[in-house]
Amino acid sequence: MRKIYNSLLFMAVAALPFLTSCKDDNDSNPTMSLPSSFVLNTPEMAANNVYDLPYGTVNLTASQPNYGGWPAAVTYAIQVSLDGSEWTELPTTYPTPTMAVEGSEINDVVLPQYRAAHNDEDPASGLAVQLRSRAFLGDTGPNYGEVFSNSVTIKVYAWEAPQELALPTSIYVCGGSIADAWSTWKPVPLIWTKEGQFYTMIYNNGDGFKWGNKPNDWFGYDMIDEFDNQVEGLEISSDGDGNIVFSQPGWYVLKFVTAIEGKKVKYTLTVAPGKACLTGAAVDNGSWSGVEMTAPEGKDGDWTFSDFTGSGEMRAYIVVPGVDWWQTEFTILGGNGELVWRDADHNSESNWKDDVGEDYSVTVGPGSTVKINFDRNTGVVESN
Repeated sequence: MRKIYNSLLFMAVAALPFLTSCKDDNDSNPTMSLPSSFVLNTPEMAANNVYDLPYGTVNLTASQPNYGGWPAAVTYAIQVSLDGSEWTELPTTYPTPTMAVEGSEINDVVLPQYRAAHNDEDPASGLAVQLRSRAFLGDTGPNYGEVFSNSVTIKVYAWEAPQELALPTSIYVCGGSIADAWSTWKPVPLIWTKEGQFYTMIYNNGDGFKWGNKPNDWFGYDMIDEFDNQVEGLEISSDGDGNIVFSQPGWYVLKFVTAIEGKKVKYTLTVAPGKACLTGAAVDNGSWSGVEMTAPEGKDGDWTFSDFTGSGEMRAYIVVPGVDWWQTEFTILGGNGELVWRDADHNSESNWKDDVGEDYSVTVGPGSTVKINFDRNTGVVESN
């Protein structure tokens, strides 16, 4: 990779000729001048967001350099530095000052340079790196009219991605209204039989949340490639800290769908109304149609159900768009404790008792009340 240093050789712009067509219109023809710099904007989410470089994209914008007021065909390149003293230029160039920079290109620079300076150790998540842009008049060569922007700082997670991309196997969420505010990283279960798809129930009080593939990733709004908003009247936005914010407080179902597209993992986040149900022999006369639980007013209350029409094993689930009830089923370990989600190790294909074990089987019926705390993923069955 070639190194780009701060010492620049500026051309003598005073010698650049006027563009003329005849002696009568010399005054109307523009003169090219070399600007001293131009502005590279700091990404909106840069201050409080971490870019997962192997799989992410850094969206940059800049002002076009002023070469004397005439419409110049400008080409833009991006350069990277760990400390601002040495700059390495990325291979991709851009014909406009709106640049979607592949995080993998930045990673290919940052990771080996950091390792070389730190005894072959890898950087921690949140490493600060500097970016700047180099602009030039591309029709006349790679250096003609060369000018550099200011530098901006972003925080990154640089690591050695596997040669072949794989779908993530875990997702976590953390927020102001999730368990212990901005401290608890709540695991998001996999949807049973749906590789790369995850679901959970959260309360959001308008204070936002972040997410990641592991605790302390601190991925935010702009790390989601696409939002699928299925809540009427809800607006999903980002605050100044890069958090994902909902305009209305309440309970929401989150469904993360991941897919490999090219050299990155794409994330789609579906947001749906919070809804959980019971089904099975003890509910609705054994119709298996599903009856809703009653949601609490705020995040600290319990979801409840006591409308049993028969007796039998509890079969409960979170309602997630596009999947069947058995793919998001859960039970209460020991009838009073943590929630256990249906997965490869806890597959209640016929029932929890026979397929998983007695500790996972909860009997309910008339006089029973099921209480679920989805904020901390715990539950209890009480009998009157």
